[in-house]
Amino acid sequence: TVQQGIVILTKAYTIRLHAIENYGYIIHEFDPYFNFRATQYLYDNGWKAFAQWFDYKVWYPLGRPVGTTIYPGMQVTAVWLVKSWLPFWFGLKEWIGTSIPSNVVAKSAWEVSKSSSGIMATVASAMATMGMKW
Repeated sequence: TVQQGIVILTKAYTIRLHAIENYGYIIHEFDPYFNFRATQYLYDNGWKAFAQWFDYKVWYPLGRPVGTTIYPGMQVTAVWLVKSWLPFWFGLKEWIGTSIPSNVVAKSAWEVSKSSSGIMATVASAMATMGMKW
């Protein structure tokens, strides 16, 4: 009935405000979409723009000064991995003839089977790295 609906709405409202009443107006939640957008913004625009970035899409309608309200460790690490580590990881094949991932595949195949399947795994991985097909 109407009285039950009012009780349900009141309970829902108080449950929703529980975090604000206990912890204040700071958001304490993990937001993967915001973290993805922040990492993408840092990757595309660099540190200086990221530090001064005011994001109007979050905390609507107020917006958020991201550069002064975020701990950017995850974003910086992700951008470093994409810009520095991944080209190194996959680029070593130019110096040593094959990539680190194909060596990992070969060593794993050798450890599992103790046979020459490691050689076939290395060949298949190297062919896939170069874009070749069987």
